[in-house]
Amino acid sequence: MINEVLESYKKAGNIAAGALKRAEDTVHEGQKVIDICEDLEGYIIKQGGFPAFPVNISQNEEAAHYTAKPDDDKKIAKDSIVKIDLGVHINGYIADTAITINFSPAYEGMKIANHETILQAIDRIHSGMSFEEFGGMVQKLARSYGFKPIENLMGHGVDHYNLHANVSIPMVETRARGSFIEGNAYAIEPFFVDGNASGYVIDAAHSNIYRLPSARAMKERAHADILKYIWENYVTLPFALRWIYRQFGESATNAINELEKRGIIEGYMTLVESSRSYVSQYEHTIVINGGKALITSIKQ
Repeated sequence: MINEVLESYKKAGNIAAGALKRAEDTVHEGQKVIDICEDLEGYIIKQGGFPAFPVNISQNEEAAHYTAKPDDDKKIAKDSIVKIDLGVHINGYIADTAITINFSPAYEGMKIANHETILQAIDRIHSGMSFEEFGGMVQKLARSYGFKPIENLMGHGVDHYNLHANVSIPMVETRARGSFIEGNAYAIEPFFVDGNASGYVIDAAHSNIYRLPSARAMKERAHADILKYIWENYVTLPFALRWIYRQFGESATNAINELEKRGIIEGYMTLVESSRSYVSQYEHTIVINGGKALITSIKQ
C-alpha cells in the first residue's frame, strides 16, 4: 500500500477513535439521539475529517443503521445497551468502527465478551488467512463466552469512497470465498447475542439513511440541485436525511422520498434481531500490512 494511502487510513481511524471516546465519555440515559449524532459528526469535522456515513445509534434489539431524522425526539432508553457505529474518511479512505455503551448490568458480560473477541480475532489475522477460517474462529470464541455472533451481519472490504467493497467476511463458521490480502482494508464487526437467541437480523423501520449508487443519477432532471449536492459532498457514501434537510429545508423530505421511490437513491432499513434479543457490537477497520492486521481505528 502506498504510504500516503496508509496515512489517510490511519488519520481517519485516529479521528474515529477520538469520536468514540467522546461518545463513551458523554452519552447518557435520557439523552436525545439527534444530539449525539450531531455532536459526534461535528467532532469529526472539527478534527479535519468527514463523516463516511451518518452516526448510527442502535438500541437494545436494534443491531444497526438507525440515525436520527430531522427534529427526532427519540432518546437513549433507561437500562439500554447502545451501539454507536461511525465512520470517518480522509481523501475517501475510510475508518469504520463501533462500540457498545451499556446501561444495564444484565448485558455487561456480553459487551465484555464481544470486545475481547474482536481483539483476539484481529490479532490472529494474517495475509492469506481464508474468510471461512476466520468466521469459524470468531464463532468459536463467541461460544467460549456463552454467546453467538449474528449470522447474517458480516465484515466487509473497505476501499476508496467505497464503504462496502465487494468482499463479505462471515462472523460464523460457513462456506465463504476469499482471504485477507496484503495491502487491502477490511472492517471486522462481530455482533453478539445471547446463546439462545435466533442470531439473525431482519428489516424493521426506515433508518433515515440513504446512498446514491452512482453518478448516473446526474442525468435526472427532477431535484437536480439536491442530486448534485449529494454527489459533490458524499459521492456514493451513505448520507442522512438530516444533512439534506439542513441544506434545503422542508423540500428535502419530499424530494428524498420521491427519489427513493423512483430508485434513484437507495434507502437503508434499521436492522433488528429477529427474536428481539438484545445485541452488542464492536468494530474495527484493519489494513493487512506486513502480513498482519494493523488496526487503523485506534488512537495512534
